Order: sequence, then C-alpha cells, then structure tokens
Amino acid sequence: MFPYNITRTNIGWVRAEGYRNDLLVKHLREFPSPPNLDQNEGVRAMRKEMSVQNLYPPIFLTYPLYQDSIKVVLLNENRPSEWEKISAYLSEKKYITNEQARKITGIVQRDKMAKMLKLWANQGLLIQIIPPSGFVKGTKYKLSDRAEVEN
Repeated sequence: MFPYNITRTNIGWVRAEGYRNDLLVKHLREFPSPPNLDQNEGVRAMRKEMSVQNLYPPIFLTYPLYQDSIKVVLLNENRPSEWEKISAYLSEKKYITNEQARKITGIVQRDKMAKMLKLWANQGLLIQIIPPSGFVKGTKYKLSDRAEVEN
C-alpha cells in the first residue's frame, strides 16, 4: 500500500514521510548483508542503479480496484544504445538530421547530438552530407554502406 503522499506517478521522486513497510523491512534485515534501510536504498537508488547498468527503468502499475496497491515490473534487459537507435532508424530511412536523431535518442541538447553524429562520421559509421548552401541545419547523415542517390 502507498503512504498517503505517494502515488504511482510520483513514486521515487517524492519521499514518503515517516513511513516504512514494516513487513518488507523485517525481511530485508534477515539478509546476510542487509542494506542500510535509512539511506539511499529506496526507489531512487533502484532507478539510479538500473540506469548505471543500462537497464530499462522500473515500471509501476496500479490495480483497477486497488489504486493504493502497486506492482513493480523490473525488466532484466539492456536498453539500446544511441548508436543502435540511430542505426535502426537508418536501416529503414535513408537520411537522418540532428533534430530527428534527438527525437529518437531522447537527447535534448543539439550540440551533444551534433558531437555524437560527427564522432560516428569520423569513425566511418556515418557519412555527413552538408547541403551546397552550407546551411548547418540542413546537414544530413546516412549510413556509410548506403549508395548516395540524388533527391
């Protein structure tokens, strides 16, 4: 059951005020090397550790009849890297721009994405196509193994 100030949408972002699940704490204390239950052993730590290990974040589901109860789904599967996302997109489409790449990867900063695209171009994974006008926002990239076809 959720404490009064925790919901499915804010779990891990808002701290439960003075509440511990006594049954869960009791079982955790029986571990050979029990965690420190008072410091950084909650949902935030779980999200952080899963992110460090490049796993998908936890999914919190509520039941239709019991909105206070929760089911946690932990996927033991690696998230695709930025290159895997870009490569998959380019296997279906011919070109990608910085803006499209940011939407696919979830990277917000334009400059960070530009550096990644240029790095992949320098490594020979992508070919950078600068328009004749030199308009920077019109720069496109394609996989290096695809033949160039005029638009």
